[in-house]
Amino acid sequence: MPDLREFETALMKRLSVGEVDKAFLKTASSTIMNLRKNGLIIDRIYVKGRPRPDRYIINGIVDPEFWNKFKDLGGAFNRFEVFPYGIVNPEGFKFEANVRM
Repeated sequence: MPDLREFETALMKRLSVGEVDKAFLKTASSTIMNLRKNGLIIDRIYVKGRPRPDRYIINGIVDPEFWNKFKDLGGAFNRFEVFPYGIVNPEGFKFEANVRM
């Protein structure tokens, strides 16, 4: 549990760059935390748009159990992609999602 709190603190710091709507910030952070809690191993989160962010891009590796839970989580994204991760023998699948303001 402390790991989730540390992640959430770092996430809020990362997402609150520039002029961002507080209501959207809360929604986006809870969506990303739900992804993490449900099995997405998050690699990076990109903030696009300066000075006012217009979208967040989430990159991560998908745990196989994640797909059982994704049907309840997927409605928050404008777009998401899943593709093989690994060059010769794919080790799993890479996940990329956009949360647009």
